[in-house]
Amino acid sequence: MNHAFHRFLALTLWISATTSLAAELSPGLDLPATMIFSKGPNEYAGDALEITKGRGSNIGWYVQAGKQEEVEVFIEYACEKPLDQAYQLSFDGKDSFWEVPVTQKGEWARAKLGTFQMRAGLPVLVMLVPPSNRKYDHPLRFRKLVLRGRTAGNLALISIPAEPAAPVATPGFGQKLDALHPALEMSDLRDESLTMRISGMAMRGKRELLFTTWDGDLFSLDLDAIPAKGPQPFRRIAQGLSEPMGLVIADGRIFVTEKNEATELIDADGDGAFETYRCVSHDWPCTMDSHEYLFGAVMQDSHLYFSSSVAMGTRGGDNRQAPLRGSAVKVHVDTGKTEIVAGGLRTPDGIGLGPRGSILITDNQGEWLPADKLIHLQPGAHYQFRSRAPWHPLDHMEPTPPAVWLPHGEIANSPTAPFLLPSSWGPYAGHVLFGDATFGGLQRAFLEEVDGVMQGAVFPFSQGFRHLFHRFEFTPEGELFAGGIARGSDKEFIHRVSGLTLIRYTGKAVFEPLAARLKSNGLEVEFTQPLKDGSGWSPAGYHVTQWGYQGTQTYGGQKVRHRLAEVRSATVSADRRRVFLELPGIITGEVVHVRLPQSLTSESGLPLWAGDVWFTVNRIPKDRPGEVRPAPPEALAVTKPHFKFSKDDAGRVLYQNFCAACHSLNDTKLVGPTFSGLAGSKKKVRDPATGKTSEVKATADYLRQSILEPNALLVEGYPENLMPPIGAILTPAQIDALVDYIVKASKTQKK
Repeated sequence: MNHAFHRFLALTLWISATTSLAAELSPGLDLPATMIFSKGPNEYAGDALEITKGRGSNIGWYVQAGKQEEVEVFIEYACEKPLDQAYQLSFDGKDSFWEVPVTQKGEWARAKLGTFQMRAGLPVLVMLVPPSNRKYDHPLRFRKLVLRGRTAGNLALISIPAEPAAPVATPGFGQKLDALHPALEMSDLRDESLTMRISGMAMRGKRELLFTTWDGDLFSLDLDAIPAKGPQPFRRIAQGLSEPMGLVIADGRIFVTEKNEATELIDADGDGAFETYRCVSHDWPCTMDSHEYLFGAVMQDSHLYFSSSVAMGTRGGDNRQAPLRGSAVKVHVDTGKTEIVAGGLRTPDGIGLGPRGSILITDNQGEWLPADKLIHLQPGAHYQFRSRAPWHPLDHMEPTPPAVWLPHGEIANSPTAPFLLPSSWGPYAGHVLFGDATFGGLQRAFLEEVDGVMQGAVFPFSQGFRHLFHRFEFTPEGELFAGGIARGSDKEFIHRVSGLTLIRYTGKAVFEPLAARLKSNGLEVEFTQPLKDGSGWSPAGYHVTQWGYQGTQTYGGQKVRHRLAEVRSATVSADRRRVFLELPGIITGEVVHVRLPQSLTSESGLPLWAGDVWFTVNRIPKDRPGEVRPAPPEALAVTKPHFKFSKDDAGRVLYQNFCAACHSLNDTKLVGPTFSGLAGSKKKVRDPATGKTSEVKATADYLRQSILEPNALLVEGYPENLMPPIGAILTPAQIDALVDYIVKASKTQKK
């Protein structure tokens, strides 16, 4: 047999194999149950997942397409008894709901879930989400989803994209700050004999501060009578309020938002104490659920604005809500006329006035919220939280995006009232600060509008405070009063972090990112001080990642398509106060995160105070390009890397993002039990279903169960539903990394 024949035979076989493969290619694609991210507490029966718990499994896949096309989605399942709630299909963030038809015993059925647009290029996340917080005595047996397109071989099932490695973190650079901002001074105004959980604040006149407490009191503080040391001259001027969470004073009139009504306080006899409580409005249903509040209050044009939270206990039972919960509400203070401005809020523990007369609201991660939010209130908007039908009257399937996403555990955990900084705060004037009842400290946001759509960046600003800030108020001179609050059963912790703090801006020079603005071709970062001459030009000096979020009816969510961004160039402005990063891969609806190197210094030699910038892209401006110029040759001569990386950092990052706000690694008391000395110790736990207590050893298996089912074994002294079910958004590999880190850190970091 000669070589020519060999080549002919090989070519013939290759053509035959290729033709056969082409004939087998299908426009459809199976997404099997056996290839989901995590089965959680549910179990497999052969090739089917038997779903009995709607909180814990991560039923998702990544799909990629060579070209854009329309696809139909079908499910193959069996369910012999009716379910009382719908399943959600989230396809690249587009939702469809499926009321599960009953199947005959022993039979499998196929049902169409919807038709969606498959975009080309970047992977698409497809998720099948069971009803949240539900446990059924009978399973829905799920075998696979089937995607049916039009082009043979266009669709492909891919593995979970690997998250980009993060640079080694330090405070302000990938970790939470651990000190007071250099340009701030503070005074702790507390009476150690009192526990004051401050829930609302407002100035009456120029030198009198009023504040409410969660326990139902209204106090007055004469700012001219504050002593250098010792107890503060707090004067109680009203009492008996029902969980007031907002206070506003307008034209001398005092309004409070209580648990179930907006109230005006009236001092009819003029003795300085308020004995008359006039109901302004209570035109919305309310239950006795412990988490239903009316949060915050601002006044505009004789209207009181506030927001209502949804129930927690009810959602853990049957996932229902009283009508109109999760609303932004507008009430005329004289007529009581009430309007529902927007819906889809979850725990909107903060409302404040923003730039150009806007109203801003913060909301907390949870069901339907894959991260925390800073929201620009817009009439008729819906911000995505849903419960079991009947849904909110403003609900629609395309949710209104937040102005700024606040990545959970990185820059927020329980964000509270946003407020606008006055002109006396120097370069930060017009920016927005907000507090956090779990993460602590103050975070800063810079907002811009593109085509009428608000978006912007969030920066770490300051930690180093004793109190967990909840409400804020400025004096006319620009002094900031901040009130702390906490919940739970640990009285020592609540006392320690609740109270009143006075914060002053000193004007001291600080080198940090000041603002970020989106351009047509990238992101411009502005600094408070000029950069050192010749620095900032290297694209390698900016670690930039980007991702999206996809809201589902289970708790929280992972970053979607989390990937390293291409930094094509870095251009320093002539005044060296701005750097433009050319980013060709920016996508609407995603977050761009920039990590700056700690080696960056100012012209005067100041070190960088913090180096993280998170920018939310809602609208890419047209015809507004950033300037791109070639770097001076000497500016690219880097002698050492800008960032260091650790191969074993995954567990630490997960702990920082999901655990650190509530569980310390030393003996510091936080919301949840400390991890100090945890591994191998004995813990008294309670089974909430039976009420029985027992003692267990804190092994890796115990930690894993606590992550997957937080309410299964409750540490003595801690209530149900305090810990969110983060196992629903973590893969088995991530849970293993997190458990391994906690076990090791609890041994090595005990102090």
